Amino acid sequence: MSIRFTRTAVPSACAGLLLALSACGGGGGGGGGGFAPFGPPGGANPPSSPSPVTVSGKVVVLGPVSGALVCVDRNRNGACDEGEPAVANKTGEDGAYSFAYTPADAAAAAELAAAPLLAQVDGGNPSLPSFSQPFTMSAPAGHRGQVNPLTTLLQAGVAGGLAPERAEALVLLQLGLPEAAQLYDYQGVAVTDPGRFEDNAFTAALVTADALHSGVALRLADPATVTPVASDQLARLDFTRADDYRARTYPTDGVPDPATGKLKLTDRREGLTNGTPTPHDTLYGTVQLGANGWVRCDENAAFTSTLGTPSRSDYCAGTTRSLGHTAVTDISGRKMAEVVAEMQAGDGNSIFGVVPPAAFANPDATFPAGSQLRYRRGVDLAQPYSINLANPSETTGFATLEALIAAFPASGATLPAGTGTLSLGVLNEQQTRLLRAAFTGPGTVQYYACNFDSATNAYDTCAAAETGTVEVRTEGGARVLAFNGGHPPTGVGSLRTFGEYSGKVYVVRATKSDTRYNLNAARRLNGVAWEAMKPQLGIGSAV
Repeated sequence: MSIRFTRTAVPSACAGLLLALSACGGGGGGGGGGFAPFGPPGGANPPSSPSPVTVSGKVVVLGPVSGALVCVDRNRNGACDEGEPAVANKTGEDGAYSFAYTPADAAAAAELAAAPLLAQVDGGNPSLPSFSQPFTMSAPAGHRGQVNPLTTLLQAGVAGGLAPERAEALVLLQLGLPEAAQLYDYQGVAVTDPGRFEDNAFTAALVTADALHSGVALRLADPATVTPVASDQLARLDFTRADDYRARTYPTDGVPDPATGKLKLTDRREGLTNGTPTPHDTLYGTVQLGANGWVRCDENAAFTSTLGTPSRSDYCAGTTRSLGHTAVTDISGRKMAEVVAEMQAGDGNSIFGVVPPAAFANPDATFPAGSQLRYRRGVDLAQPYSINLANPSETTGFATLEALIAAFPASGATLPAGTGTLSLGVLNEQQTRLLRAAFTGPGTVQYYACNFDSATNAYDTCAAAETGTVEVRTEGGARVLAFNGGHPPTGVGSLRTFGEYSGKVYVVRATKSDTRYNLNAARRLNGVAWEAMKPQLGIGSAV
């Protein structure tokens, strides 16, 4: 799948969690473009004899949106009502709108000039084939050249009482965007890799549009005025029994940094292994490669999230970055067993090994007041290399990559058994074919395709396939082995290679950059619900 976010080509499909957006090609702000100041055109005081006003521009998500009714929301109720200035016909394939109105008097002129613009988007229209439900976007007064998801978030802040300039600054902080001009027209933003979710305004707009379509209310939060509220959430539970489990939570004191608008969170983990506290290095067994080298993803690694909806999260010292939106459901009074069963049946489940209702001391136990289920979905913006130090099979036994290469020469490969080769992952989605490799020289590699049984992890019947190139590359101060193609893509969502860490060579993995592999979802209990569920599972507070 190839996705281009340019004036001439934009995403035609986005598989999985987020909604596909096709036929969205190109276009800027339209006839009403430019970046005029907020407020009535021409200044704060409307003319005493109102003149006709023309409104023109485009409705855009990643490209033009058809089937949209555009109006001036004079009464600011979020709907195009009878009598409000509006287009005669819904937008066509170019997403353009143009209409004119003449205010009845000076008061009406001032009221209309200060009102936001709305775009009511039909569900099932050809430009947004997977947006099955209608939704509404908006743009603030003084910016009528483009109605898009980012102007909608901006208007949500203005409607909530924020000064327009402050709202602009907060959108940039909340989504991590570089300049205010992109809020009103991001169609010219440069794209370097059309096949992935880049950290730019296009991706921010896509995530914001998905929130709107999902019925999640947009919220622009001001860290200078927010009331801090400490909270927690259960990020993951792996449960065998009360004396054999691992739990991961994300507590925060709720106090945002006034400069960045970010909350600090902690990746806190606890667990027992056959009744014995699980060692720290086993609980936190992953390291990820950042700009300054390998980072152990533990409770000391920087972990932040912006306020509001959508929001931005930077995990493990920023090696993992994501944008997403969260819907919160009150589950107070509901049976724990029913909620957990629903979580396990949906996407983004975070509770594993718990078999409801048998796992609960009281099968009819209910969640107390204040219990919530948080459902977050979004996209990953980075694909860092990672090593699972807690898995002994990920260690190769070599000290350098050169030693690894020297130990697997193609001349030593045995066919069809495939001995003397390295595994690089599954070749097909059915997981019946395996890709392996051996080296024909310092910078070249021979690939082999083998039959594979995923149930037994055994392979056989290997045959020589394509050849390619390989290099030892330094990234973030660390040395990793980079296979530069020459073979069919493997049929799993991760890349497999090798890298050096702390004097040893390990198996190194990274999520592929393709958009379909970087969609994410998570269903999580909040801290109140988790603390109430622990004793029902027999998990004591002494751990």
